[in-house]
Amino acid sequence: GCAGAAVRRVPSLQGDPMFPLVRYFSIASAVTIVLATIAVSAVITVSTTQQLIEEREASNVDLTRAFANVIWPSLRGHDAEIQALGGDELRSHPRTARLAEQVRDLMAGLSIVKVNLYAANGNTLFSTEAGAMGESKAASPGFRAAAAGQVTTEIAHHERFQAPGVELVDVDVIGSFVPIRGPNGAVEAVFEVHDDVTGTLATVEFRRNRLILLISLLFLGVYMVLWFVVRRAADRLHDQHTEIMTAKTALEATNGELAEEIRMREAAQSELQAAHETLLQKERLATLGQLTATVSHELRNPMGAIRSSLFLVKQKTAEAELGIERALDRAERNIVRCDGIISDLLDYARETAPKLAPLAVDDWLTRTLADMEQPEDVEIVVETGAADASITVDEEWLRRVVINLYDNALQAMAEQPEERPRRLAVSSGLGARGLEVVFEDSGPGMDEETLGRIFEPLFSTKSFGVGLGLPTVKKVLEAHGGGIEYQSEVGVGTRVTVWLPIEGAEREAA
Repeated sequence: GCAGAAVRRVPSLQGDPMFPLVRYFSIASAVTIVLATIAVSAVITVSTTQQLIEEREASNVDLTRAFANVIWPSLRGHDAEIQALGGDELRSHPRTARLAEQVRDLMAGLSIVKVNLYAANGNTLFSTEAGAMGESKAASPGFRAAAAGQVTTEIAHHERFQAPGVELVDVDVIGSFVPIRGPNGAVEAVFEVHDDVTGTLATVEFRRNRLILLISLLFLGVYMVLWFVVRRAADRLHDQHTEIMTAKTALEATNGELAEEIRMREAAQSELQAAHETLLQKERLATLGQLTATVSHELRNPMGAIRSSLFLVKQKTAEAELGIERALDRAERNIVRCDGIISDLLDYARETAPKLAPLAVDDWLTRTLADMEQPEDVEIVVETGAADASITVDEEWLRRVVINLYDNALQAMAEQPEERPRRLAVSSGLGARGLEVVFEDSGPGMDEETLGRIFEPLFSTKSFGVGLGLPTVKKVLEAHGGGIEYQSEVGVGTRVTVWLPIEGAEREAA
């Protein structure tokens, strides 16, 4: 093209799964046009041939009547005599020569190439083909139909056909059987007339082919118009599809950005919530630390004075037998309990680093549990399986963990009915998370709501205490890089698993 000319690129529909419209239309239309052309050709061929037969049949009927009017009157009344003659006798009979001359005169200028005359019984009384005289045509369907009063016509192609005085080659002939009726209406004889329609068929075929060509060109023109319309529609559909896909891509990108923004906002909200909870926790700890400092300062000194006074009172009244010994013991036990609560507060609020040292777990655990109070109504089973494994921990902190979990299990079982067995199993072993120590009791167990709150500071299910035991245990384990896991079922019992890393690297307090 010329330089600078604008070129419109037609979108390619091949390979486009959405719009193979032009390809489908081309294939379907081509097949339809071919089938329609074949069907039209067949209809035209049949109709033109049938029309030709009907026209020639009518013409042959007229010609036969003319022949009959000229020839048959001279034969009527003598057909019985003629029927008795053989072929040679018919051919040599003087009447045959006159008939032949009359027939030739009648055929002059016409396309008639053969004439046969049959008696009512089917014998050939006369034929322009002399050799056919004397033959019986009684078995011919055409003759039988004509003898019954019907006119029949058929068209046939002959490679060789004997006409009067000449042999025709490659001709198309229409033959008609026409009944000849007498005065009473009865069929007296049958004429067979053969008409050469070779030229007529050639003309008809030429016209038919020309008509088929015109129809094919018309179909092709319609196809081109429809193809152009479909192509334009396909181009428009393709453009719309492209626009839709572009919009869809943009929408998906926007949705992706929105989803990412939502995800980031949710993450930020989660971080904000976590930060808020952390801040609240720190505020609680700060408040708890202030409270602990106050309690430690304001209560421990007076409680020390009370404990000293109780000790002095017990000494002075030991021999007097005043009956106040049980009251003094109860007062001393409650002072010890209050001192324990103060110790729990101090332990949880303390932010000091653990004093790490290597510790052989199984030996230490066996000795620690042996020093613990063992009620007579509780079966206590200890199984160690950590072998010679050693961990690096603050021994005193770890002792508080074991004591707390041990006491919790005993206190839980102490509140259940006596008929239920009371059993505490403590075991150690090595797992995927390192050293694992398991406390499994047959106590009353906990529901899901309680289980979800056991590590909340100041939450407790006991009638005494401030709910800092398990939060302190969790804090100690996390300070050593470990953790704790609770499993409990109401009416069955509770299983507590604590784990600590086996490697000996020192860890700072959390």
